[in-house]
Amino acid sequence: MLHQTNIINNKTWIGKLISKNTDNVNIKTLFLIITVFLGSLLLIASAKIKVPLYPVPMTLQPMAVLMIAMLFGRKLATFTVGLYIFKGIIGLPVFAFGGGLAYLMGPTGGFILGFFVSAFIVGYLADLGWGKKVLLSIISMLIGMGVIYTLGIFQLALLKGFDYALLKGFYPFILGDFYKLLLAGIITPYIWKISK
Repeated sequence: MLHQTNIINNKTWIGKLISKNTDNVNIKTLFLIITVFLGSLLLIASAKIKVPLYPVPMTLQPMAVLMIAMLFGRKLATFTVGLYIFKGIIGLPVFAFGGGLAYLMGPTGGFILGFFVSAFIVGYLADLGWGKKVLLSIISMLIGMGVIYTLGIFQLALLKGFDYALLKGFYPFILGDFYKLLLAGIITPYIWKISK
């Protein structure tokens, strides 16, 4: 269970926001559970906002994952993305085109795994305070996006070949994702000011 003393980090935006508003351990724990649940719903919604390219759709998920990681921190972000993936594994249609364990073995499975690893890494950088400054926020998100692309292209290349993976899983997305990443990286420090 999400015991707040192990999960909450007052150096992250959400941790600072929760700690500022209550000292009650039970209320903090409830806020953390609600935060993880709402974050997983945001990931589902971002998967459904898509341009249905084949085999990898263009979605808002990378931006959502990076923002969640940067604002929630490592532990809470990995719980959130982990819950989202778990919902998909048990068959709920939370991914861009459905759900189920077999979905993760398909062309987009590496990207989904990349979301989890990226949430861990970018969340760790958020724990170090990288979300408070625009440049560090953008750098951390570049690292996170690199992880998502690396794992996504690797699995797609195993299934279809490296040239195909670049053609269908990288080139159509890189420019749009870069602009979304810049926007997210610039917005994050301003969101931080809300918790002050």
